[in-house]
Amino acid sequence: MTLQELLNSEMDMASLAALARQGLGWWVDELSAMLPAGWRARLSSRPRTWIEPRPAGGWRVWKDGVPLEGAPTPRDPGVRVGLMLPPDLVLVREIRVPPMPAADVRRMLSLDIDRLSPLAPELIHFDLQVIDRDGGDGRQGVMLGILPRADAALVLTQARADGVAPSAMSLRPDSGGAPCFDFLPQALAASGAVAGSRGRLYAWAAAVALILVNLGVLVGRDMLDVSRLQASVDAQQPAVEAVRRLRRRVEGEDALRRDLIARGVRGDPLRLLNTLTQATPPGAWVQHMEWNGQTLRLVGFRRQDIDMAAAVRGSGSFTNARLLAAETCSATAAIRPFDLTADARPGQRP
Repeated sequence: MTLQELLNSEMDMASLAALARQGLGWWVDELSAMLPAGWRARLSSRPRTWIEPRPAGGWRVWKDGVPLEGAPTPRDPGVRVGLMLPPDLVLVREIRVPPMPAADVRRMLSLDIDRLSPLAPELIHFDLQVIDRDGGDGRQGVMLGILPRADAALVLTQARADGVAPSAMSLRPDSGGAPCFDFLPQALAASGAVAGSRGRLYAWAAAVALILVNLGVLVGRDMLDVSRLQASVDAQQPAVEAVRRLRRRVEGEDALRRDLIARGVRGDPLRLLNTLTQATPPGAWVQHMEWNGQTLRLVGFRRQDIDMAAAVRGSGSFTNARLLAAETCSATAAIRPFDLTADARPGQRP
């Protein structure tokens, strides 16, 4: 199932947990497949003590692949005991499959088991074991074991009747070596029991520990990177402060320069004289002028018919033009003095 199919599907928590267990099992299988054979045997949770049913009844005890003649059947709950099936109970065949994880191979064979088995799928248990991961033809060799459910139930019932709680059900190889396959989980599931595998518990604990170690390493690396970055920032702090001070000084000098330029433009005498020359009508003479950049004062003489306040306002650069003193000449005088003041119009340059 792809990630898009998983996101689009409607699944409950049990299905999601099953998928998580399946993915974790695949991961553990892949990690264990990379270990040397000696390490896999040492870290395996398979029991060292096995019992094999005799045709005449009773059990033959095996210890580390060696039969112990006359040894009693182990019934100690603290000893892990496995059921070893004779070769005549299990049908074994070798098949070639594409290179894929064991979990995927198991799912593929479960869909095709009716063709690979002489019995119906509901009458058998099957298990597989990878024997060759690279056969040179781009495929891997897998050994498939098929066990009738009736024989598995009979052997399991006999073991329980003798006080043995098996932890595995495997096939005894003809040429010695370690037992292969494990039909016990399927046999217990068929009988309604739950397999209590301590090895699986250890595998889950190891997987969780590895995940926690990975998370711890990632968190530690992030913390180390953050501390290094903080140290670099602290080391650059004096240079940054110097740059900030220089920037503030440059900005202050730029603002002062702009203000000086604006003042120079507002107080340019040539521009002011040009504006007043154009605004002063013929017949008016200016004797005294004062200008502070904002307020203008003009003192002089004019003909009787000339309104200097209106002329200053008409220039468009000044407003609030007003006379400061009353005229002292007689009403019949042709030339009259004036003394007026005006304010620079906001946003206008005289």
